[in-house]
Order: sequence, then structure tokens, then C-alpha cells
Amino acid sequence: MAVLSKGTLFPEKLVGGLISQVSGKSSLAKLSQKIPVAFNGNKEFTFTLDKEIDVVAENGAKSNGGVTVAPKTIVPIKIEYGARVSNEFMYADEETGLGLLQAFAEGFAAKAARGLDLMALHGVNPRTGLASTVIGNNNFDTAVIQTVPFNVANPDADANIEAAVAQIQAAGYDVNGLIMAPSFATALAATLSSVNGPKRYPELAWGANPESINGLRTDINRTVSDMTADSGRAIIGDFSAFRWGYAKEIPMEVIEYGNPDNDAEAGDLKGHNQVYIRCELFLGWGIIDPSAFSRIVAEPAPAALTLTLTKATTLVGGTKVAVTEDTGAANELLIKINGEVPRLNDVVADGTAGWADYTEGDEIAVRAGDKLVVVEAVAANGKTVKAGTVEVKAADIKAS
Repeated sequence: MAVLSKGTLFPEKLVGGLISQVSGKSSLAKLSQKIPVAFNGNKEFTFTLDKEIDVVAENGAKSNGGVTVAPKTIVPIKIEYGARVSNEFMYADEETGLGLLQAFAEGFAAKAARGLDLMALHGVNPRTGLASTVIGNNNFDTAVIQTVPFNVANPDADANIEAAVAQIQAAGYDVNGLIMAPSFATALAATLSSVNGPKRYPELAWGANPESINGLRTDINRTVSDMTADSGRAIIGDFSAFRWGYAKEIPMEVIEYGNPDNDAEAGDLKGHNQVYIRCELFLGWGIIDPSAFSRIVAEPAPAALTLTLTKATTLVGGTKVAVTEDTGAANELLIKINGEVPRLNDVVADGTAGWADYTEGDEIAVRAGDKLVVVEAVAANGKTVKAGTVEVKAADIKAS
């Protein structure tokens, strides 16, 4: 007896298991509230009481408190996945056919879970990695404008989280969840309690993925940083302000003829004794209030400067720096000895934090092993646009 027929639905006992797996593998599904979603969409309402409670004297007049109602429509989006399999399972017994369907459902659940995160976090079509017009602005990268910069060269993940928490609390929300990219979790795991002290977050050691840190629910997932132009590192916030759900009926189709996946090399199904299993899932989500979240993102690095050292002409113990790239007409060069490379748009200024104006060819006193950092910054505001580093060798220094 064939278990599958053309045009059917996933058996109910598989639907529950499939969605449970989605909830277990999607960071957003783990930390937020699941709701049923109708095919024509849901309207979720948030009510904000605009003022504080009022004390009323005996026989006193009552004043208006006011309420703001903000509706958010959650419209389901159809996602699909299909694969070719041998048509032999069509004639298998019920137990064998159900086993294949179970395996397919598990694989689809994992893809759907990752897809929910990629779509809702970054607004992309997971298969192409490109922005989806169907999703539009209904994603964290576009909707959440509160951000904290993550310094890749000199990370301070703990300080980043504190800054993000401050933003969310200032917006009137509490923080109840944190999703981290593996690179951010690694940076947080390296945080020490004090100079040369023990690690502050030992539960993150060796790539562990704890359920919570400092009482805050957490999840580590590379979907935070995958397929994003701004190199996202973490999302923190009040995840009660994010809702997601699915339509219960999950269509499944078994196609026996033609080329349903438009694969020119694979060709016709019947000609290769294959069938095509395709299932669809209607997922919907909504960010009820973007100000309930903050994104920790890695800002792009400044463009590179190529630096060359030569011995000073007159200054004993000195060297000179040449810059290969031309300096912009409205820009200037600054130099620092043994400093960190600033991020794009970081402000540097002469006389502050060890920075000094530099004219190409000027002689400066150095020692072998020093690291020179040169930046090109906008003269009007000091914002970094280019940067480069070079280590001083003994051969670069005038000896006598």
C-alpha cells in the first residue's frame, strides 16, 4: 500500500513534530511567542497607556489618561522545499514510506527553522541570499535602527551588551533574550573578570551554547551573521515584541511527471524513475515594536593604506613613513605609535589619545618592534576613511 499520493497533506502526527523542530532550531522561535496564523493574516494589537495613574480626591474630577493602539498585521509567507527521490518508495509498504516521509519532514524542519531566522532577521530569500521584495521591510536589519558597534579588531562584547541594554531600557522595554553569532560568543567567552583574572563567562567555553547567561535567555546561531551586509553579531531585546506563527495545514505534493524543479541536467522525472516531493509551509511573523530591540553590528573596516618605512635622514633613532595611496583633497594624515586601528568613521584628532598630525616624509623617533598606525581622516570632522599599519624593523631606523 502506497503511503503517499499526489496532492495530500502531511499527516497530523508529523506536523506537530515538524513545528517542534522548527521551534528548537530557530533562535527567534526559541525566544519569542508562537501564535496561530490565518491564511489571510493576523492583526496583533499593542496597547500603550500614555500616562501614569491618577489620584482622585473625594468628589474630585477625573482626568483623561489616554491610550495608544498600534496594530501590526502579520501576513503569512509561503516557503517551499522539494527534492527528487526514487519512485520505488511509491510502492513500498506503509512503514517504509512513512519512514521516508519522516526523514524528509525532519530535513524540511531544519531548513524552515534556519529560513525563519534568515527571513525575519535579514529580509532575504534564503535560497538566493538576496533581499526579498515579498518580505520587504519586515525584518530586523531594516526595522531595528538601534545599533551598537562591534570592534572586530579589539572586541569588548560585554560592553556592547551593556550599551545595547541601555538603549532598550531607555525605550521603555525590559531585556529578556539575546541571540549571538558564534564570533560574538567567542569574544564574550574571552572576557576576563579582571586583568589576568578568570573568565567571566566560563559557560561559553569550548563552543558551548547555554540556555541562559546571567539569567538572560540566550541562543548562539550563525543565522545572526549569515547573509547580512552589516556583519551582524548579536540581537538583544524584549522578544515578547516579536510574534511568529504558521498555518497548521502543510501541503505536500508528490509529482511523478515533468521537470518541476526546472533542472535541465536532471531532466524528466519519469525518464529517470524518479518522483519529486514538494512541501510548503505558510510562516508569518511581525516585529511589534522595533525599539524593543538593539542590534550589535560590526562596522566595515576603513579602506587600507599601504605604508613603507625608510631611515630618517637626520634624526638618529628616526624613520620616515611613505603612503602609497593619494590623500584626498579634503583629508589629512595622522599617526600613532603602538595604537589600535580605528574603525571606519571613528574620530581621530591631533593631540588626543596619542594621535598626531603627520606629513608624509616627516621624521619620527621610534624603536624596533614599534607598530605605526597611520590614518587618513576627513579634516573637517576627523572621521577615519582609511588606515594602515606597519611594524618598525631595525633596518628602518637611522643608527648614527
